[in-house]
Amino acid sequence: MPFSDWINAATAPGGDGVYFLGAFDRRITFYSQQVRGLRLAHALEEQGLVVKTDKIAVVGAGAAGLSFALCAALLGYNVTLYDPANQALQLQSASPRLLHPHIYEWPNIGSLDDRAGLPLLDWNSNTGGSVSSKLQNDFAAAVTRLPHLQFQAEHKLVAMEKADADWRLTIDHKGIQDKRRFQKVILAMGFGEEFPCGDAEPVAYWKPSGVGTAAIEPHSGASYLVSGNGDGGLTDILSLLNQNFEHVSFTRDFLSHISSNALRQAALDALDAATSSGDLDLEPVFHNIVRPIINEYGVIDALRRRLRKDRTLTINSDGPLFAPGKASLLNQCMVFATLEAAKLETVVVNHSSGRVTNVEKTVKGFSVTGPLMAGHPLPSDFGHVILRHGPDRATRYASAKASFDLYEAHIKALLKSTPSLADPPTLDPQLYDRFEDLKIEQLVDTASQAGLRQQQTQDRLRIVLEIDAAAHLLVERGHVSLLDVADQCERLMAPVTIHLALPPSAVPDGSAFLRLSRASNGRIHLTTVADHAAAWTAIAPAVTVAATGDPRYRGRVLDPSFLQDKLDACFLRLLNGSLMAIIASGTCTTLHKIDGSIRNAVASTWGSWAAALQGAAALRFDFLRWLANIEQGTRTPWSGDHAQLPRMAAALLLVLATHLEEPLTPASIKRGNLTFSGNAEALGSGCDTIEGGPLTVWDRPDQWNVDALILAGSAEVEVVEVYSPDDTVLNAGSIGLGMRTARRVRPAIIRNDRAWREKLNGPLAAWKQAVQQEFEGWRQRLQDVEDEVSQ
Repeated sequence: MPFSDWINAATAPGGDGVYFLGAFDRRITFYSQQVRGLRLAHALEEQGLVVKTDKIAVVGAGAAGLSFALCAALLGYNVTLYDPANQALQLQSASPRLLHPHIYEWPNIGSLDDRAGLPLLDWNSNTGGSVSSKLQNDFAAAVTRLPHLQFQAEHKLVAMEKADADWRLTIDHKGIQDKRRFQKVILAMGFGEEFPCGDAEPVAYWKPSGVGTAAIEPHSGASYLVSGNGDGGLTDILSLLNQNFEHVSFTRDFLSHISSNALRQAALDALDAATSSGDLDLEPVFHNIVRPIINEYGVIDALRRRLRKDRTLTINSDGPLFAPGKASLLNQCMVFATLEAAKLETVVVNHSSGRVTNVEKTVKGFSVTGPLMAGHPLPSDFGHVILRHGPDRATRYASAKASFDLYEAHIKALLKSTPSLADPPTLDPQLYDRFEDLKIEQLVDTASQAGLRQQQTQDRLRIVLEIDAAAHLLVERGHVSLLDVADQCERLMAPVTIHLALPPSAVPDGSAFLRLSRASNGRIHLTTVADHAAAWTAIAPAVTVAATGDPRYRGRVLDPSFLQDKLDACFLRLLNGSLMAIIASGTCTTLHKIDGSIRNAVASTWGSWAAALQGAAALRFDFLRWLANIEQGTRTPWSGDHAQLPRMAAALLLVLATHLEEPLTPASIKRGNLTFSGNAEALGSGCDTIEGGPLTVWDRPDQWNVDALILAGSAEVEVVEVYSPDDTVLNAGSIGLGMRTARRVRPAIIRNDRAWREKLNGPLAAWKQAVQQEFEGWRQRLQDVEDEVSQ
């Protein structure tokens, strides 16, 4: 996302230096708020919207405010962080609720990653209390090293007003109010409490709750109403319907039943189908697209065994229960599946719709006014009512009302026109690296910096390949991409490690990684995990075992089919370099001296051939694989071994030199890589072995099955005429395309023997004459066979 979009989503036109962090974003998570804080700090600097002399006030020491304050301070700005609580992250500080960084991002890649993956204030999945305790300590340590970062606990924003070019903030500290001027104000005050409604009991997200426990259900048969179709309401539904519910473990178990990408794709297809049709209700498309998948994989059967049958539940929503963008797609799928299982187990789940206007406590329980069930008012005896209707933002931001009202009008219109701005944000590798550099430079003691920078360099030059646990897709993690590494291959400036944390069967062509490593000439190292070491060693004997560790970068879906194309491009570059060296020096390792006139003519031809091969991947692959390998029962390309290059370059030169008299064209054909004289076929190769032995084991025309051989890897190949008098044009082996004759005619042969090497030493006329004679001999043999057959 461009920097301007980040800024636009955080401030209203005319906001005059006031920025909001996450106040109206959808599907807010602890991690996403951290990323928003980091990105805004970076964007403000990149866009030149802050200067070093600015004083910045950050109001709210939650995930967003804490992250912004630390990042801005590391960038060199004067930052004061205010919060009414006596500690940062107070909301989560005692919470037993399990906090996971990415689980709400499904179906995105990495949604089951336990590590947040942040350069600052990083954390792993744990209880809210444990996570906040770690981050509080990290932040406190940073404050001691950053003199221009201050944290003012127990300081509450009371009011703010424009004062010339500044903002005057009125701050209350234990009943004493003080005023402070700032040039920039970052409001990261969270979202507020749930809207109150009558006698409904507030159920805070982060605080311990007795809902659904024996403490408030002394007898079975308790009745609940849950109102709301956001993530909070859907999570409550899952909690009330499933035994021993814990969100993260339940999610992992739910996804573990489906060992492919089927559910992820079905969910995306359902969302696309509803969006395309303009339907605001996902339930019909879930029935058509998602239910067959969860049924086939046994998800519904597994959920049936987890259901609680000792309570009744009424689900209320003002509109469809499953509305696009209203909640996490994963939560919607899990609730849908749970409700389908409940139908089969006859668990009592009622549905109502409409806005709740009042909740009144009565002798029998709670009476709820507003929603209707099958056209009738709701019963008045709910034992428990849980309302998840969203936060009261206006009350939370009352101290900044003018700025809030301006921003609210702006952001609601913006999100309506550009919904993607509300998508959960992720951190790109470049931004990660920038703030990690700043952290090492400013927050780490000098003695530890060298070691951390060394580890940082290694991590940045490491690509991890694995199967994503949530999407069941092949992904890569790394600062650099496999595509970029393969594109550079032999030109890499520093060693790169490719860590294969998966079995060879999980990739289309496991041997491609061995070829890539060889082609890099030692610049690419392969590692794997112990569990897959035996399988990878059988393919790449030099692979070593290493721990995957905790990858810092998010996964990206990977289709490694481009590897062979990149390897061919590398091979072509290396061949070009070797050929140019031969042309410049006049000497070839295997062909010895090459006449200057031949070299000049070859260079001209190669310019046009190289352009044609570079522009046609399939043609390049076929031309080069025959240059490297004659045995082609399977389409075997160059092994990546640089030791083969001298023979390959010699073969290319020999082919180009032959072309000077007998025009050849690189081609994709069955048994060779060149055509000439209409549709006659030729093989040009630097290979020196076949079937595990020398090329001389093939001495019959039908073994080679081409019209001409140009072989730089052997001086001894002889092909003899072997055909019966009964052979005819139509039954004497393969028929030459367009030639109307048999393949058993001895081909023209140009090889790396003394006679041909002497001709390469010049002059050009003598070389061309020798080539002409060789091909004329082949043509005469064709004519002789045709004459014999016609008699």
